[in-house]
Amino acid sequence: MKTLLLSRDYREAAVRQEGQLADPSHVHQTLDEDTRVIVPDGRISAVLLCDAIPPARHKLAYELWRTVGELPSNRATAVGVPSLPRLKSDGTLGKRQGVPRKVLEILKGQGARHGMLGYMDATPDQPCHKTTLSIRRPELLDGNRPLIELVDALYRQHAPTFYAKQQAEVEKVPCWRLWNTVFSTIYIAKNFRTAYHTDSANLRGAMSTIMPMGKFTGGELILARWRIAIAYKPGDLLLFDPQQLHGNLPFEGERLAAIFYCERRIADCGK
Repeated sequence: MKTLLLSRDYREAAVRQEGQLADPSHVHQTLDEDTRVIVPDGRISAVLLCDAIPPARHKLAYELWRTVGELPSNRATAVGVPSLPRLKSDGTLGKRQGVPRKVLEILKGQGARHGMLGYMDATPDQPCHKTTLSIRRPELLDGNRPLIELVDALYRQHAPTFYAKQQAEVEKVPCWRLWNTVFSTIYIAKNFRTAYHTDSANLRGAMSTIMPMGKFTGGELILARWRIAIAYKPGDLLLFDPQQLHGNLPFEGERLAAIFYCERRIADCGK
């Protein structure tokens, strides 16, 4: 595996780009082979594993998970628009914030959809719970158990320090994780190009893993602070720090991304 030692930090410029769409001009180098990215303070920022997922595994996941059908109405920052009060069915403004309706109509026309599998920690609106999609369609998880356990094993092998932190959290609440893995949740994004954002719901000090699927070109993930593009493809797996700004370049075709992660306050579900 190649080790990329970074010496430049573009943090100030990256902060100003939050909410903007990624652009090729933001990229100084592109990664398309097995690479461990080490930032100036010595931390691992990302690990790209090429062809780590057997075709049978990611193709099955693609066929099952491409059926997600919910509009990304709660992801205003990732969409790159201001979060506004949502309209209720009676036409009045609700308390929950989200993506403006006009923007949602555009996303709908582009085929953008998403879905949540597994478990969610508590919010002001509801207690810890298993997602509705997981309950309604258990085959989306059960049919992909070997894949989920393989991703877990690869995470443990290639980022053991981060894995151990995450493991310590989920072992506090074994009923709120996916089998014996360190993941509580899987987020599926379909035909959804994200603006620069951070994943605030994810456990701090741990990594998320992303697995792309489908038939597409483009869609590289940009790590804005480090000016790196991750040119991953179906069969690849990316481990990365989700608290760093990231977004996607444009793509063509049908593109899915599965993000395996641990909810930030999942350990509180046992209280």
